[in-house]
Amino acid sequence: MNNKTAHNDYAKVYIEQDILHFIYLPIENLSLDMAKKLVRLRISIQNTKSYPVLCDLREVIQADKSAMDYLAKEGSELATAVALLVKYPHSAFTADFYLQTSLPTVPTRLFEDPLKAKEFLSNYPKRH
Repeated sequence: MNNKTAHNDYAKVYIEQDILHFIYLPIENLSLDMAKKLVRLRISIQNTKSYPVLCDLREVIQADKSAMDYLAKEGSELATAVALLVKYPHSAFTADFYLQTSLPTVPTRLFEDPLKAKEFLSNYPKRH
């Protein structure tokens, strides 16, 4: 198990049981600049390995379209799949809009239940 962690002003990231956990801190509006910093943060602990990503968006209210497009493409680098953990209504609306308009490059689904999210991610294991 890799217990390496990283954090910045917008999120904390850690790897546990071969799942990369990406926990967003409270963000009212996620910008493109924030998205770029977040992707760099995630990649900084991955050591060129691809992981399934559990992305906890429950504290994000909304995001710019440019940030969502960036996360769908460049943000999928070194991810085997992404489970977006949401809380209705605010983060769910943003995440659903993201899925419908930005077209992520890896399998991506919305979840309210962390256990179901992890079950989904178990189908897309870590790759070296």
